Amino acid sequence: MPISPPDGYNANMNPTQLGPYEIKSRLGRGGMGAVYEAVDTTSGDTVAVKVLASHLTDDPGLRSRFEAEIDTLKNLRHPGIVRLLAFGEQDDQPFFAMELVRGKSLEQILRTGRRFTWRETIAIATEITRALKTAHDNGIVHRDLKPANLLVADVLPAMTEPQAGAAAAGGAERVTVKLADFGIAKLFGGVGHTALGHVVGTAEYMAPEQASGRPIDHRADLYSLGLVIFTMMTGTPPFRGTQLMEVIAKQKREIPPRVASLVADVPAELDELIARLLSKDPAQRPPSALALGRLLGAIETLYPATEVAAAQPAASTAGSPRGAAAGSPVAAGPTGQERSKKATRPLDPAAATGPASLAGTAAPRAVPAASLPQSKPQADDLDLLAPTQPLPTPRAAAPSLPPARPPQIPPRPAARVLPTAGRPRPTAGNTGVTEDLKTNSPVPRTAASASPGQPSRPSTDVASAPTLVDRSHRNRFTTVAAAERAAAEKARREQLWQLGVQTLTAAVTLVALAGGGWLLMKPPSADRLHQRILAIADDPHGDLRDVRSEMDSFLAQHAADPRAARVRELKRTLDLDILERRARRRSRGDKELSPLERDYRAAMTNEENGPSACVKALDAMLAVHASGSAVGDETTLWLEVARRKVEQLRPQAVAEQQDDAKRIGELLAEASSLAARADIANDETAQKKLLSQRRVILGNVVEVYAKRPHAVEAVAFATRELADQPSGTGSGTSPARNTDTPADVTPGKN
Repeated sequence: MPISPPDGYNANMNPTQLGPYEIKSRLGRGGMGAVYEAVDTTSGDTVAVKVLASHLTDDPGLRSRFEAEIDTLKNLRHPGIVRLLAFGEQDDQPFFAMELVRGKSLEQILRTGRRFTWRETIAIATEITRALKTAHDNGIVHRDLKPANLLVADVLPAMTEPQAGAAAAGGAERVTVKLADFGIAKLFGGVGHTALGHVVGTAEYMAPEQASGRPIDHRADLYSLGLVIFTMMTGTPPFRGTQLMEVIAKQKREIPPRVASLVADVPAELDELIARLLSKDPAQRPPSALALGRLLGAIETLYPATEVAAAQPAASTAGSPRGAAAGSPVAAGPTGQERSKKATRPLDPAAATGPASLAGTAAPRAVPAASLPQSKPQADDLDLLAPTQPLPTPRAAAPSLPPARPPQIPPRPAARVLPTAGRPRPTAGNTGVTEDLKTNSPVPRTAASASPGQPSRPSTDVASAPTLVDRSHRNRFTTVAAAERAAAEKARREQLWQLGVQTLTAAVTLVALAGGGWLLMKPPSADRLHQRILAIADDPHGDLRDVRSEMDSFLAQHAADPRAARVRELKRTLDLDILERRARRRSRGDKELSPLERDYRAAMTNEENGPSACVKALDAMLAVHASGSAVGDETTLWLEVARRKVEQLRPQAVAEQQDDAKRIGELLAEASSLAARADIANDETAQKKLLSQRRVILGNVVEVYAKRPHAVEAVAFATRELADQPSGTGSGTSPARNTDTPADVTPGKN
């Protein structure tokens, strides 16, 4: 029983319908998949559809790389980058559609022997820098910039060399080259950078840091562009070899030859710029694609196109490489600088013999196919612009005789890793090589060997056919326009959501402010006011001034409350404290004081003489003003301040009087003892000494206690004793003295 192909595939396992695209012919094929020319049945547009090979769809790494290319192209919008149109999946096989560029790749053109003048090279390189700037601005490094990924459109009208130079110098947005194949692009600083021994890219156009497995940035693309410029002008990249590792070693260590040593009439500024681009140190290269484009434009400005056109006849270089005579065959062999550089092989015989042209330059004389090496092309040499090959028309299966016994369908073979021994090692001489040095991929390299007359099948084996039939079909399709609309709708919804959240937040804030304002403006309850007042009043370190407004509010709003009497008392205490603090401050000279305040201030000056003196002065003030009539609330307050002060100082005054009475009695007793000892002393010197000591004690009593009202009698007694004892006494006979002590020095008598 024959196995029927899955839906959407013909008998040769070529797709006939992918989503809305009707497949017409195959444009090219490589180890990862194929590119087909297709027609959009919904719009009638012709597009290019890239399909991942069926036997690779189960490989997570390759499938992820294919999907990463789709994600990369989604964000790139530039005339110099192949535009993504749609993407999807049919029967678990991913694909995406992109714009179809009619023309050839720069690799195909170079394989015909075409060489570019330095002015043509600048014009093309300037366009490439614009495309790279867009990619780099989006944080994307191409990582595989090479002639095979630069598509030269052939639908533009021809331009002469001066016209092309003038258009480029004028900054016209004329696009003749498009950058394609972002399959191994990476984001700046993204994880999963190529590690040492795991190199992905094309060896002949790989930056040294990429070849070494180090982290790379956008300057790796500038190095690759420098290699492309070198190849366009000389016909071959600077580093060639027979082995992949040989080319990688040269990329990391060797210094490339100067372009000026290989090609005549190259401006010194351009030669120096190419040398900077090919520097092993990324810091020595131009800092960005924008800077590189400006440097190229500056070089072209230094050498106007009209002067070059007049100095070089067009007939001498229209179709020949630089340095070759007009009409001579194109030399595609290695230069004299390196014998190991082999001629670049053509992609296929048709590409080698077909005419190649670029806007602004006549096509060179074709090189006979027999003179080119006829080696087997690599499957990775995928060219999106190769001559199309029609797909065969499905033929009906021939009727077969019924078998004698039911056919036995062999079971699906288990996946296995093919041995790598004996498999030919890919050579670095092939500019289309994309090799993973760490992964031994079992992909057969036989798909590209099919002849044009026999359409080849995708890069798969027979065992993969049942895999397609046995799949659990999952189909999806999305256009970029629809994805952008969905993204815009999602962004709009998110914006509306954010607007709603902001509105809700503002509303909540307004409600909170309004509620807080209402709570602040709402009069507090009596309990709350009383609680705040007592918290300060009961605090030993509290200050009633902190709750003055609360006391005023309580007395104004809750005067009938039973607790109002306590609050009034506290309020009266606060008023008295304020007056007392005011009395202690120095009064302004221009402010007139009330009589009570003036008398209170004068009475308080006696505080330095002791509590008793202050109490006596305050009592006198109260006695004077109590007999008069108190006028005004402040007058009453001053009297209350004085009374409160007397009450505070009276205990201190009593203690002071008791201490003073005791001390004065001791001093007077000691003075009497000294006088008695002086009377019985036989020695005049001793007598004088004793009397002198007595005089000192009596003088101290007078000095210390003269201003204390309770010690008036003791001070008077000491004064009389001093008067009775002249300072010069000492003749041996003591004068008459009053030896009686004060009759009463008990405290309390003022």
